[in-house]
Amino acid sequence: MRTRRIVRAAHRRQSRALAVLAVLSLPLSLGACSSPLDVAEAERAADATCEILEPLSGVASADCGVDDGGFDAGISRETNVELEREVTAEQAHRVITTWLSSKDGGFDEYGVSGSRATSLHLTLATVTDASFSVAPGSSPTGVAFVQEWLSRAGQGMPISASVGDGRTIRVAEEGLSPAEHAALLDEFSMQTRTDLLTLAIGSESTIESPVPPSLGAILRGFDPAYLGFTENDPDHELEFRIDVFAGGPPRLWLRIPTAVAPALPSDLPLADAPGWAAIRTVLETAEPGGDVYAVTITARPGQVLGRFSTSGCEPQLSGPASQFGDELQTQWASIHGVTSAETCQ
Repeated sequence: MRTRRIVRAAHRRQSRALAVLAVLSLPLSLGACSSPLDVAEAERAADATCEILEPLSGVASADCGVDDGGFDAGISRETNVELEREVTAEQAHRVITTWLSSKDGGFDEYGVSGSRATSLHLTLATVTDASFSVAPGSSPTGVAFVQEWLSRAGQGMPISASVGDGRTIRVAEEGLSPAEHAALLDEFSMQTRTDLLTLAIGSESTIESPVPPSLGAILRGFDPAYLGFTENDPDHELEFRIDVFAGGPPRLWLRIPTAVAPALPSDLPLADAPGWAAIRTVLETAEPGGDVYAVTITARPGQVLGRFSTSGCEPQLSGPASQFGDELQTQWASIHGVTSAETCQ
């Protein structure tokens, strides 16, 4: 009997402790939820934003909504505008500048107390895979940049553009060859433009302007070697991408099909391994002299065959170690009669 009384007493003490904890935590829980006053103010600002955008020429529809964020996520104001199919670049630009100048719109991310503005999202009526986004507080972009996006979107190119800390154009094309990459560099004048545009191609390639003048010719020169792998690519594993960042040489990445890749692990030197003949064509294509660039050749996921640079020294890049060490660089130097340095400066 005494044992039962002790257990019941302990249970009562535990229940009181939990009740006290619940009372103490209630203000914190309520504080973490969105304030009804803040939600109402955000909704007022959203309505005001749509009221100034909907009458503008070229606007087919505007949707200005509020997401209260639920538990402790914050309130966000979203602005989506569908442009008419025949909208002009000047009209689309007017929508952007109007939104950016509006205190209730995108003048500042936190211009409305208690909520934040998300990017303006523009789409084009009857056109899929085309969008233009503008971050709140951005410097207005010019009409010409809007035209770059609009003219290609109207032709059916899967393209998006964004304005924020920088300017980006993304072309959602996957599986492009080196020559097709070169064509896009030419189309967007990446060799000569100085506005620091970032051109993103597919899900992998990232290219900052301006690029070396000879890059287009370099990429077209790689096309025959790239296409040579297609004959042994039943599972469509062949991939090519390129990264170009300010202050560094272009980096080319080639994933070759498993069917022509050396075994993993391999007990043979690279020059004796399966696929060497095709890999050698890549090394032969990369002529020394001119603008420097680096090439990485991969195969299966996680399998990096090696890296080489036309500077004559093996590039020091992050990622998995090369399966064949510096052999690609050594073989490249041997093919072209170049003295290979031990490390890149």
